[in-house]
Amino acid sequence: MGNVLTADGFRFFMPSNDHEPNHVHVEKGEFATKIDISGDQAILMKGEESKRTAKDPKLRKKALRLANTYLQTLKEEWRLRQ
Repeated sequence: MGNVLTADGFRFFMPSNDHEPNHVHVEKGEFATKIDISGDQAILMKGEESKRTAKDPKLRKKALRLANTYLQTLKEEWRLRQ
């Protein structure tokens, strides 16, 4: 899985030829989630809030904030990997 971005201890990565919708995997320590980057704003993928690895609301909020800050970069990386 190719790293796309590292920011504030979060690792954003995308496997090549991953499934739709456009999204990025995010990890920091034990925290892990997937963020949908297909729209004008990054949002959590459906069902991520209930996953054990994504329970921490502060980390979810920070991951989303970073994804939105770097949204255009993440979208370009998705395009290049498909």
